[in-house]
Amino acid sequence: MGKRLIATCLLVSFCLLAAQPATANSPHQLAPRISPEIELLAGVLAQTTWMETRGPRGKGNEYFRALRDYFAPYKGHEAIAIAQELTNLGFTYDAPVGFICHLGPLPELEVKYEYSSYLIERAQGRDRLERFRLALANLAREASFLDFYNSWLPQFNEWIAAVEFNGDMITEWLESFFGKQASEFHLIFAPAMFPGGGYGAIIEAPDEELVSYQILRERGTSSWAPALPSGRDLQYLSLHEWGHSFVNPVLDAQADEVSKLQSLLMPVANIMRRQAYPTIHVFMSEQVLRAVTTLAAEELYGEEVYQEWLQNEENAGFYLTKDVIEILREYKSNCDIYPNFESYVPTLLEHLAALKVPAVCWCKAWPWFFVLPFFGLFLYIRRLRNSIQ
Repeated sequence: MGKRLIATCLLVSFCLLAAQPATANSPHQLAPRISPEIELLAGVLAQTTWMETRGPRGKGNEYFRALRDYFAPYKGHEAIAIAQELTNLGFTYDAPVGFICHLGPLPELEVKYEYSSYLIERAQGRDRLERFRLALANLAREASFLDFYNSWLPQFNEWIAAVEFNGDMITEWLESFFGKQASEFHLIFAPAMFPGGGYGAIIEAPDEELVSYQILRERGTSSWAPALPSGRDLQYLSLHEWGHSFVNPVLDAQADEVSKLQSLLMPVANIMRRQAYPTIHVFMSEQVLRAVTTLAAEELYGEEVYQEWLQNEENAGFYLTKDVIEILREYKSNCDIYPNFESYVPTLLEHLAALKVPAVCWCKAWPWFFVLPFFGLFLYIRRLRNSIQ
């Protein structure tokens, strides 16, 4: 009887342990959070010209206003001066948050992962990144920033609790498609960064493990509680932002071959430049990723959503999306030949090199060759008349 009782207790204990939430070391520990390090960055950027293009519509949510006002007395601090310097250099969009994701926690902000060549190039030198890191840590201490952050924790927890997200569905699809597992998936909300959307941060871990970050911005439309992404919108963003960690490194490893695809960028070069995808390497990583996520939409959400996504991507200038999807179908149907996406990339690039730039991309612009000379003549005559008067 005693042995049976002990066995029963052991069985119950095992079941209870199995039912516990995943630990922080689990690759699918997807607990969303609002990071003090990202919020420190957001407060600093709010004092710079970053806000001229990345600010909210209207006055912004209540938390953003409090954060901005909290750092307003420190506008003369070195951290804000360096942030402005970096902004002037074009260290914008994903670069600042990617930099923060390479650092450890406050108050030290030690370098946890060595800065990537991408970040160093964007900042025009590692020394500038180091000066920024040390200045941020100094500002956080001087301003007692963690006290401010902790005072908002109840609201942070309330906002995050309202988020609906089936993260496992997204991570399982990504890992299955790419044939590679991530050691960590991070989901960070940035309620004082705008507009809606996200940034993906790519970490080059020393042990070659895949560490995937996504930092999701507030919509920029609320005057009170932040409007954070949730539900299907959050799933869409996660496919894209986490997907960067799977796509970008393997394409970067084939940089010489990607360079040969320059002609594929030419029809949409101006459109891509306005969207911060100015080079063939950045454009091709984004184009391949958008084809992958559109293919994911077909498998996860059905034909109607697939067609909607396909149209949206083409309207945004990613005119190769359908072609790349058809190439990727070959990869999916030949898993015995290509065990993972990385092994297929050389074949993918061969297919892309064989594509011809469609005439439609150029013919849409042909009327302007006739209109622009007459428009220029009209402006010249009007200016001449004004000078005579």
